[in-house]
Parts: sequence; structure tokens; C-alpha cells
Amino acid sequence: MQVQVHAPFRPAPGGFAEPSGFPLPETPLAQVLGLASGLLDTIAVARALAETGRRLDLAGLDSQAGLLCARMLDLEPDEGRIARIELLRLRADLDALAAVLARPPPAA
Repeated sequence: MQVQVHAPFRPAPGGFAEPSGFPLPETPLAQVLGLASGLLDTIAVARALAETGRRLDLAGLDSQAGLLCARMLDLEPDEGRIARIELLRLRADLDALAAVLARPPPAA
């Protein structure tokens, strides 16, 4: 059984993905932290599903990570240092998800 995991984002007319269904916080730092939180939640769900042997469709995850990186460029240096902590958490969670995906599926 394949389970699709989607972040709450939709393509924008200009080609960039933007969150849908909830307003973005106003400050660039709040936007970055919100995007990072959403990605962390999505990765946590994906990891939980992968650990049970479910197949995942992670299409679009790379574009959301790219959007987060682009938004990081809008930050002042002090804000970037704050957001860096979330990027490190994101990297650790992505590494953990990759490790789960690299394991052979559990025996049925």
C-alpha cells in the first residue's frame, strides 16, 4: 500500500510553492520558522509511515526545502543564526528518514 504524504502547499502561478489554507506570519523569520515547522511535521509523519513499511510519495518535498532555503536568504544575519537551529533539526530528521528508507522493508 502506498501512502501519499503532502505538505500543505500548492503551486503558485509564478512557479513557486506557497502555503495554502493558513496565513503566513508577517516577519521573514516567522515565515522561515513556520515553513521549517511544517516540513519537520511532514518528515515526522513520513518517517512513522516508513517505519511500518508503507511506501511513500515524497514528491514536492524537495521544492518545499528549496522554498525554505530561498526564504532564508531574506533573513538578517542575526535572524539567520536563529533559523539555523531549525535547519539543523531538519537535516537530522531528513537523515533519520533516509536511514529508515534505506532499510529493507519488514517481512510481511
